[in-house]
Amino acid sequence: MTHAASQSVADRFKSGFRRHAAGVAIVVGETAEGPVGATVSSVASVSASPPLLSFSLARASTVGPQLVGRDTLSVFLLADSQADLARAYADRRAERFTEAQGWTRDERGLVLPEAVATFHGRPAHVLPAGGSWLVLLEVDRVEEGSAAAPLVHHDRDYWAPAPLPEIRRALRAVEG
Repeated sequence: MTHAASQSVADRFKSGFRRHAAGVAIVVGETAEGPVGATVSSVASVSASPPLLSFSLARASTVGPQLVGRDTLSVFLLADSQADLARAYADRRAERFTEAQGWTRDERGLVLPEAVATFHGRPAHVLPAGGSWLVLLEVDRVEEGSAAAPLVHHDRDYWAPAPLPEIRRALRAVEG
Protein backbone atom coordinates (compact mmCIF):
# COMPACT_ATOMS: atom_id res chain seq x y z
CA MET A 1 0.00 0.00 0.00
CA THR A 2 1.38 3.43 -0.92
CA HIS A 3 1.83 6.18 1.63
CA ALA A 4 -0.92 8.29 -0.01
CA ALA A 5 -3.35 5.36 0.09
CA SER A 6 -2.68 4.75 3.79
CA GLN A 7 -3.51 8.34 4.72
CA SER A 8 -7.06 9.23 5.72
CA VAL A 9 -9.08 11.65 3.64
CA ALA A 10 -8.79 14.14 6.55
CA ASP A 11 -4.97 13.87 6.47
CA ARG A 12 -4.90 14.32 2.68
CA PHE A 13 -7.37 17.21 2.99
CA LYS A 14 -5.02 19.01 5.42
CA SER A 15 -2.00 18.17 3.27
CA GLY A 16 -3.76 19.50 0.16
CA PHE A 17 -4.65 22.78 1.86
CA ARG A 18 -1.04 23.25 3.00
CA ARG A 19 -0.41 23.81 -0.72
CA HIS A 20 -2.96 26.64 -0.81
CA ALA A 21 -1.64 30.13 -0.05
CA ALA A 22 -3.98 32.32 1.99
CA GLY A 23 -3.88 35.77 3.51
CA VAL A 24 -3.41 36.03 7.27
CA ALA A 25 -5.57 37.99 9.71
CA ILE A 26 -6.15 38.38 13.41
CA VAL A 27 -9.77 38.31 14.59
CA VAL A 28 -10.35 40.30 17.79
CA GLY A 29 -13.25 40.66 20.19
CA GLU A 30 -13.62 42.51 23.49
CA THR A 31 -14.66 40.60 26.64
CA ALA A 32 -15.21 41.74 30.23
CA GLU A 33 -11.70 40.43 30.99
CA GLY A 34 -10.14 42.27 28.06
CA PRO A 35 -9.56 41.62 24.37
CA VAL A 36 -9.17 38.13 22.88
CA GLY A 37 -7.81 37.29 19.46
CA ALA A 38 -6.80 34.50 17.12
CA THR A 39 -4.80 34.15 13.93
CA VAL A 40 -6.89 32.95 10.97
CA SER A 41 -6.04 32.22 7.35
CA SER A 42 -9.61 31.58 6.22
CA VAL A 43 -10.87 35.14 5.65
CA ALA A 44 -12.86 35.50 2.44
CA SER A 45 -15.00 38.17 0.83
CA VAL A 46 -18.59 36.90 0.62
CA SER A 47 -20.69 39.86 -0.54
CA ALA A 48 -20.26 43.56 -1.29
CA SER A 49 -23.96 44.30 -0.80
CA PRO A 50 -24.39 43.91 2.08
CA PRO A 51 -20.69 43.82 2.98
CA LEU A 52 -20.03 40.34 4.38
CA LEU A 53 -16.83 38.43 5.01
CA SER A 54 -16.31 34.95 6.37
CA PHE A 55 -13.73 33.13 8.46
CA SER A 56 -13.59 29.95 10.48
CA LEU A 57 -12.58 29.26 14.07
CA ALA A 58 -11.85 25.89 15.66
CA ARG A 59 -14.52 25.00 18.21
CA ALA A 60 -11.93 23.16 20.33
CA SER A 61 -9.71 26.24 20.65
CA THR A 62 -9.68 28.33 23.82
CA VAL A 63 -10.30 31.61 21.98
CA GLY A 64 -12.88 30.45 19.40
CA PRO A 65 -15.80 30.17 21.87
CA GLN A 66 -14.97 33.60 23.29
CA LEU A 67 -14.94 35.21 19.84
CA VAL A 68 -18.18 33.70 18.51
CA GLY A 69 -19.99 35.00 21.59
CA ARG A 70 -19.12 38.66 20.93
CA ASP A 71 -21.58 41.24 19.60
CA THR A 72 -18.84 42.87 17.54
CA LEU A 73 -15.56 41.66 16.05
CA SER A 74 -12.66 43.22 14.19
CA VAL A 75 -10.61 41.50 11.50
CA PHE A 76 -7.10 42.86 10.97
CA LEU A 77 -5.43 41.79 7.69
CA LEU A 78 -1.71 41.50 8.39
CA ALA A 79 1.22 42.97 6.48
CA ASP A 80 4.21 40.89 5.42
CA SER A 81 6.22 42.39 8.30
CA GLN A 82 3.82 40.96 10.91
CA ALA A 83 4.70 37.25 10.86
CA ASP A 84 5.77 37.35 14.53
CA LEU A 85 2.38 38.79 15.43
CA ALA A 86 0.60 36.02 13.50
CA ARG A 87 2.68 33.41 15.30
CA ALA A 88 1.88 34.94 18.70
CA TYR A 89 -1.88 34.85 18.11
CA ALA A 90 -1.64 31.25 16.91
CA ASP A 91 0.03 30.27 20.21
CA ARG A 92 -2.32 30.25 23.23
CA ARG A 93 0.63 30.81 25.61
CA ALA A 94 2.01 33.92 23.89
CA GLU A 95 1.60 37.43 25.21
CA ARG A 96 -1.04 39.44 23.35
CA PHE A 97 -2.22 43.00 22.81
CA THR A 98 1.02 44.69 23.83
CA GLU A 99 2.39 48.03 22.73
CA ALA A 100 5.49 46.22 21.47
CA GLN A 101 3.23 44.30 19.05
CA GLY A 102 1.95 47.63 17.69
CA TRP A 103 -1.49 47.74 19.36
CA THR A 104 -3.00 51.05 20.40
CA ARG A 105 -6.50 52.01 21.47
CA ASP A 106 -8.73 54.88 20.39
CA GLU A 107 -12.32 55.85 21.20
CA ARG A 108 -13.65 53.02 18.99
CA GLY A 109 -11.43 50.21 20.26
CA LEU A 110 -8.19 48.44 19.41
CA VAL A 111 -6.10 49.69 16.51
CA LEU A 112 -3.26 47.92 14.73
CA PRO A 113 -1.76 50.71 12.58
CA GLU A 114 0.45 48.40 10.50
CA ALA A 115 -2.47 46.20 9.37
CA VAL A 116 -3.16 46.47 5.63
CA ALA A 117 -6.91 46.72 6.28
CA THR A 118 -9.29 46.39 9.21
CA PHE A 119 -12.93 45.31 9.03
CA HIS A 120 -15.32 45.93 11.93
CA GLY A 121 -18.75 44.42 12.23
CA ARG A 122 -21.14 42.05 13.90
CA PRO A 123 -21.43 38.30 13.45
CA ALA A 124 -24.56 37.94 11.31
CA HIS A 125 -24.39 34.12 11.31
CA VAL A 126 -22.30 31.59 13.21
CA LEU A 127 -22.69 28.11 11.75
CA PRO A 128 -21.29 24.89 13.22
CA ALA A 129 -19.21 23.28 10.46
CA GLY A 130 -17.45 20.06 11.48
CA GLY A 131 -14.97 20.89 14.23
CA SER A 132 -15.16 24.59 13.41
CA TRP A 133 -17.53 27.51 13.29
CA LEU A 134 -18.07 29.39 10.06
CA VAL A 135 -18.60 33.04 10.94
CA LEU A 136 -20.25 35.51 8.56
CA LEU A 137 -19.35 39.03 9.65
CA GLU A 138 -21.60 41.88 8.53
CA VAL A 139 -19.10 44.69 8.04
CA ASP A 140 -20.12 48.22 9.05
CA ARG A 141 -16.71 49.94 8.98
CA VAL A 142 -13.50 49.45 6.99
CA GLU A 143 -10.16 51.13 7.59
CA GLU A 144 -7.48 50.90 4.95
CA GLY A 145 -4.05 50.80 6.52
CA SER A 146 -0.51 50.30 5.40
CA ALA A 147 0.19 49.88 1.68
CA ALA A 148 2.60 47.04 2.58
CA ALA A 149 2.45 43.64 0.94
CA PRO A 150 0.13 41.17 2.67
CA LEU A 151 1.27 38.31 4.87
CA VAL A 152 0.56 34.89 3.34
CA HIS A 153 0.26 31.49 5.03
CA HIS A 154 1.49 28.51 3.02
CA ASP A 155 2.70 25.06 4.07
CA ARG A 156 2.63 25.89 7.81
CA ASP A 157 4.77 28.99 7.46
CA TYR A 158 4.41 32.71 6.69
CA TRP A 159 5.55 34.30 3.45
CA ALA A 160 5.69 37.64 1.69
CA PRO A 161 4.43 37.52 -1.90
CA ALA A 162 6.60 38.82 -4.70
CA PRO A 163 5.43 40.09 -8.08
CA LEU A 164 6.08 37.93 -11.09
CA PRO A 165 8.84 39.22 -13.35
CA GLU A 166 7.50 41.11 -16.36
CA ILE A 167 8.48 38.36 -18.80
CA ARG A 168 6.45 35.75 -16.88
CA ARG A 169 3.40 38.05 -16.77
CA ALA A 170 3.68 38.64 -20.50
CA LEU A 171 3.89 34.91 -21.17
CA ARG A 172 0.86 34.27 -18.96
CA ALA A 173 -1.11 36.91 -20.89
CA VAL A 174 -0.20 35.27 -24.23
CA GLU A 175 -0.99 31.78 -22.96
CA GLY A 176 -4.39 32.97 -21.74
